Amino acid sequence: MVHQSKLMVDYNLMINEKNFQTILDEVINSDDKVIVLYSGLWSFINKLNFKLKSPNQIPKTILNIIEDKIGRNRTLFLPAFTGKVFSKKKTFEIDKDIDKSNGYIPLTALKRKYYRTKQPIHSYLVYGDLKEIKKLKLKSSWGKKSLLEYFSKKNARICNMGLPWNKGCAYLHRFEEMYKVPWRYNKKFSSTLIKNNKPIGKCHEIKYCSSASEPLNYDYKPFVNFIRESKSFKKSKNKNISFESIKVSCLNKIGHKIFSKNPWLIIKNKKNTLNWIKTSKKKEINVNNIF
Repeated sequence: MVHQSKLMVDYNLMINEKNFQTILDEVINSDDKVIVLYSGLWSFINKLNFKLKSPNQIPKTILNIIEDKIGRNRTLFLPAFTGKVFSKKKTFEIDKDIDKSNGYIPLTALKRKYYRTKQPIHSYLVYGDLKEIKKLKLKSSWGKKSLLEYFSKKNARICNMGLPWNKGCAYLHRFEEMYKVPWRYNKKFSSTLIKNNKPIGKCHEIKYCSSASEPLNYDYKPFVNFIRESKSFKKSKNKNISFESIKVSCLNKIGHKIFSKNPWLIIKNKKNTLNWIKTSKKKEINVNNIF
């Protein structure tokens, strides 16, 4: 009887479809017009109690609830990065290519034929109001004429569902480019753009790259501490899921506070990185690395 009672308590604490709608309401405001969602379904999938015939339906069901929340008058962005795929293929199949590390939610969205931006490495899948998005002429990953610049102009809400901030917020890299940190440099990627198995043109992206030979070891604690103290920070009260969000305007203030004083604060392997800058950076830049 004790064992059965314990099972009942655990079962009742699990997240059902209605609970998940409440969780979204806790993290996304009704007046948030642009929402960027990074997700790790694996971290809370065992806490779900959806009434489904198969577990395979879970990503579809979650995406349905998210789409209902966003509606057609707002805009949802999901990461659809292709760094691993692109490094092997050197082409970009916009209707197929996506790294699995983006998570089940973007993988499911790709099958729904969301609008997708045309960067060969850092593209996003977009749902909802697409009028402005389709007009953007994107050139860089994080700097001028990038989606992150657009997020800043629109004061988007960045959401992390089931992920820590160091794995679920590409926006933090924007400050490295804005403040021209010495451990990165501009690198242009060009590719054939493919759709329905046919070449349809070319696509390009300029990324503020770090060293391939000396990987960066980040310390995101300074960011995270400020994020959770900021005015726009929101967090779900449900203990079965880590779901947090913040407005880009607050992230910009945090980035300025850290990078205008000491950008090296976020780099753990400073000594090795400084050595790479001194001995190898120029040589790496001079290598013909345009695909």
